Formats: sequence, C-alpha cells, structure tokens
Amino acid sequence: MSSVQTLAQLVAHLAQNGLPCELKGSAELEVSGVAPLDKAVAGQLSFLSDDAYKKDLPTTQASVVLLKPEMADLCPTNAIIVSNPYAAYAYCAQQLYTEHWSSSVHHSALIAPDVALPSQCVIGPNVVIESGVSLAQGVIIGAGCVLESGVCIGANTRLYPNVTVMHDCVIGANCFIKSGAVIGGDGFGWAKHNEKWIKIPQLGRVVIGNYVSIGNNSTIDRGALEDTVVEDYCIIDNLVHLGHNVHFGSGGAMAAFTGISGSTRIGKNCVFAGQTATAGHVEIADNVTLMGRAAVTHSIHQSGVYAGLPAIPIADWQKNTIYVKNLAKMSERLKTLQKRVADLESKLGK
Repeated sequence: MSSVQTLAQLVAHLAQNGLPCELKGSAELEVSGVAPLDKAVAGQLSFLSDDAYKKDLPTTQASVVLLKPEMADLCPTNAIIVSNPYAAYAYCAQQLYTEHWSSSVHHSALIAPDVALPSQCVIGPNVVIESGVSLAQGVIIGAGCVLESGVCIGANTRLYPNVTVMHDCVIGANCFIKSGAVIGGDGFGWAKHNEKWIKIPQLGRVVIGNYVSIGNNSTIDRGALEDTVVEDYCIIDNLVHLGHNVHFGSGGAMAAFTGISGSTRIGKNCVFAGQTATAGHVEIADNVTLMGRAAVTHSIHQSGVYAGLPAIPIADWQKNTIYVKNLAKMSERLKTLQKRVADLESKLGK
C-alpha cells in the first residue's frame, strides 16, 4: 500500500541518503505513487535516467519527475534535479511504498522453548524455529521457513516464505532472503576410495553480512572447514549457487544462473552477469565485471571487464569474436593460397 509524501519530504530523504538534489516546483505538493513517464498521472512520481525515454518527457502527466540537470529545462512539470535519477527513484519508491506491519506469531509456528522472541517480529504460519536460535528486533519470518539450531538473524531482516537456514548460520541486519533459498546446506564435499564416494562432513557455517539480498531458490553452501562468507551490500539474483568456502566481497552483484565453485575468493564491487561461472580455488580482484556466460578458469588479478570461456579482457574477446566470424572466409582464402603455391611449385618442378 502506498503512502503520501510531499516533495519536500522526498528531497530531504534523498539528501539524507547521500543524493543532494534541487527542487524545481512546489515543496508542499503531494505524491502517492510512481509510474513510467508515458503512463503517469497527476499525483504520481516518475523519472528519466535513459535518453531513450526523453521523447516522453514533454508530454508526461506526472506531478514530479526525477531527472539530471541537463534535462531540467525540458521538464513541463515539477522536477527534482539529481545526478543519479535511477538511484533517487529507488529511494523515493521505498518511501512511497513502505510496508506497515504489526508484531504477530502465528499459532501454528513451532518454536523451541529456549528461543526468546523479540518484542517486534512477525512469525508466519508453519514456521519451525529450533533450539538456540537468536532473532533481533524487526525480523519477519515468512510462512513455512525453517531455522535450524543456533541460527542468528539480525535486525529488520526478512525471510520470505519457505526459506531454510541450516544450523549455526548467521544472517546480518536489513537483509532480504527470498522464497525457496537455502542457506547453509552441505557443500559438495566427497572423497573417492575403492570406487566409492565418501562423504566429507561440512563443518563451517554461512555468514552473511548486512543489507544483503538473496533471490528465489538460490543456494549458499556451508563451508567445509572455514565459513562461506557473503559481505555487506551484496545482491544475489534467483537461481544462483555459491559453493562451500566461497568468499564474496562487499558491494557485489550476481545475476541468475551464476555458479561459483568452492573456495573461490571474490573481491569487492564485482558484477557477474547471467550464466557466469568460476572454477574452484580461483581469486578474482576488486571491481571485476564478467559478461554473460563468461567462465573464470584461472585467477583474475586486474580489475576490468572480462568475457568468454576462458574469461579474458573484453577487448581481446571482441577481437577474437571478429576472427571467429571471419573463419569461413579465412579458410577459403587459405585454400586459394595453398592452390596457388601448389601450382607455382608444379611449374618450378618441385
């Protein structure tokens, strides 16, 4: 459900979050929703961050538009002028669509007697909370979640329905763990002897920092001996797998179908596009971006953008792609040259 905010309130909220801005228009004007430029009506906020949508600005019916300084003169309505309109939109949308809930514990939840529930929390239907679990204020545990023994959940973290957090794992504050995620399942640890696979006990934990989002049906395996770690401010999409002992540095992002093999160490602010992967025991430097379907087979020690299998700097990959596209032509030219050489050798009596 949306709430009502004045433009003055939104401007103040942006400033508090490190996005100073300038208001062009009425500070007391109220908005209660968001919409795209071409569909917005009076009482709604919109934004312009991509020049592809600039054509919709002169005719927009939005009450206010978030936009960059160079677009301000083109805006026919109230404007909040800010350097990063998309980030500003995210903060404004959060303010306009803040969830309001009251503490409650569903009667069907199974909660161990030694678990002390905080005064402000929501425990949904059919939740199972085992002995030794610690929950901070403001946690929301959705229907069907299972928290095994010794789990620790930080303040204002939300687990959506049917999340499983295995024993002794730690999740920080202000996190979102989406439906179907499994945190702390066993890693893929096996030894082979006499043609038989022998299970290796997975003795580490998963430790997740603050402000982390983990998508639907993603899995983060517990460490074999040391912990698997996801640092603060990481975002992980749906259907992502992190193997045992992975260390994912702060501020990183992973898109769907990414697979990170065990003991991979990833630096800060790294971005993994869809269907990317790593071999095990590799290291990736800070500020590395992997393009879609890239596969890291050896450690990457320099920041930058990488693509391909094996992943190489994108400039090299682009050159190689051009060569691959021309392989058929190059093959025909080679055959022609080979024939000419053969003809010359024949004439020379070789």
